[in-house]
Amino acid sequence: MQGLWLYLHFPQLQLDSLLKQQTQEEAVIIVETSRMQVVQMSPAAYESGIRKHMNLGAAAALCEALQVLPYEEKSERDTLKEIAHHLYHITSDISFSGPSGLLIRAHTMLNLYQGLKHYWLALQHQLTALEFTYHYATGHTPLAAKLLALQGWHHISDDNEKITSALKKCALRLTDLDNKSVQKLNRIGIQHLGELMAIPLPDIAKRFSHDMADYLGRVMGLLPHPVSFYHPEPHFHHYKELLYEITDSQRLLTPITHLLDALERFLRLRDKLTTQICFTLHLRDAPELSVYVGAQQGEYRAAMWKNLVSLQLEKLSLTAPVTGMTLHAEKAYIRQPERPDLFTTKQGELSRLQLLSMLQAKVGENAVFSPRLGNDHRPEKHSLQVNSLNTPASAVSAYPLRPSFLLPHPVPLTEKVTIEHGPERIQTGWWDDAPAERDYFIARNHAGQWYWVFRTPQQQWYLHGIFS
Repeated sequence: MQGLWLYLHFPQLQLDSLLKQQTQEEAVIIVETSRMQVVQMSPAAYESGIRKHMNLGAAAALCEALQVLPYEEKSERDTLKEIAHHLYHITSDISFSGPSGLLIRAHTMLNLYQGLKHYWLALQHQLTALEFTYHYATGHTPLAAKLLALQGWHHISDDNEKITSALKKCALRLTDLDNKSVQKLNRIGIQHLGELMAIPLPDIAKRFSHDMADYLGRVMGLLPHPVSFYHPEPHFHHYKELLYEITDSQRLLTPITHLLDALERFLRLRDKLTTQICFTLHLRDAPELSVYVGAQQGEYRAAMWKNLVSLQLEKLSLTAPVTGMTLHAEKAYIRQPERPDLFTTKQGELSRLQLLSMLQAKVGENAVFSPRLGNDHRPEKHSLQVNSLNTPASAVSAYPLRPSFLLPHPVPLTEKVTIEHGPERIQTGWWDDAPAERDYFIARNHAGQWYWVFRTPQQQWYLHGIFS
């Protein structure tokens, strides 16, 4: 499969993701549990003398304050998927290669970026912002680019002779050949790929194996190499492993901020907003805990979500230490530009929906109510409280003058008043157990207070409200 391919190799994805949570340099190693060998190490661990493939016991002897974490392939695959999300708006043809490699078809993008140099600068700008360690190289076949990246060639070139010359110097241990085949080739003096490429493919198939000949043919571009390309997921779903177990909910805000930054990049690249996010906290020896945070207006900015999340964390109590967390954002919609009226002045820093979202996060969704007019003429049933802030308000009809302060229950009128306006008859409620037949008046007492009073058919007088 000829063309130009770019390979990105990320040798310590899990470690880089964890070190982002640290405020200071510490000695951390990632250990492959089946062999108990070091596969990733922080700079502080390297300065202590720890090296890759070192036994765990030897590493622990070299550094007293050493943090040891097990290698998790799923964590690396999730992080690699996040990187592909960010690169997708720069280049379209991306393929996953194991848990730590990305293969990119570059030749189809060169016309768009007016050459290989500008194309690589655009990719490099995104990679630098992500702060992950990576090795890179280009090749005229997918496997050639992979080998050169694993070798640490660090060249972006479309010169076939230069690529072939570097490819011949690659050690056989970096290839996809099995250890038995590599050892067999080493015993007869073949240490590098160039020495194997000098042998015709039919002879390799006859003397060694057809699989070895097939692999070498795909490296050299003599045989096709099928590649399946990545398509971005429509929803945001990202897991973050914690370097330390956290028991204080307020300390969760630091790792949560990294997830919210990733969410902002995800939504901004797609020009979308979301109205609800969900944090799933993974607890040690306890069921998972889900925390929902809503934004009535819809939001993509990490700073705004951070304010809402911090209000939720103030009332969150943890029953067990948190070992990791997952952020979900299932519902997202296209962001519409704001269209304020030309003569509308700015009333405050927060819109009405933003204020409602902050109140919900602070006191709980079920504790925030909105007033709404009910379809009933009885004053005590005329005003309703609804806790669904998305419920549209009903149409407001023109009602007679009503007091701003209504008593919870009418009380007998015990003082002398002067009738100023009325009566207004309310006769309703015959269909339920609370019928009402009253004549309402607006009255004033000797101190000048305005009352809303009514008279029953039995000529009994009651005070129901006071005008402000």
